[in-house]
Amino acid sequence: MTIQHRTVDIEASAKLWKEGLSASQIASRFGVSRNVIVGLAYRNRDQFPARQKRKLTPVRREPPRARNQAPELKTEPEIPATAYDAERLTHAKQLHQLSAGECCWPLNTGGPYLFCAAETTGRYCRNHHSRSLPKKNEGKA
Repeated sequence: MTIQHRTVDIEASAKLWKEGLSASQIASRFGVSRNVIVGLAYRNRDQFPARQKRKLTPVRREPPRARNQAPELKTEPEIPATAYDAERLTHAKQLHQLSAGECCWPLNTGGPYLFCAAETTGRYCRNHHSRSLPKKNEGKA
């Protein structure tokens, strides 16, 4: 059954509209798209009364932060310096001085950031690579 915008079809869809059916539900009964029913309702407003607007329930949200308040940042765990790091300080370089094939492990100096700069084939030298890996739990099997 297709809706042909005949008076009978308009009245039938208006009756369903007044019963509370949605435009999609009416459209499925007539085998047309929802937009056809919406167009009918728009052109025949006297037969398709306006619907009550639904009251939306508010969504709970976090209280807003002050505009100048920065979000909390997670801090990286500080890795203590070792004797190897102290030895590498004499060869250390700043980041912009590093070239490919040099270890980029930061040495905790407190002043300008210095990096290990030992020769390597990866990102870190052998010593710093082993320190970058997570420690295995010795108590678990």
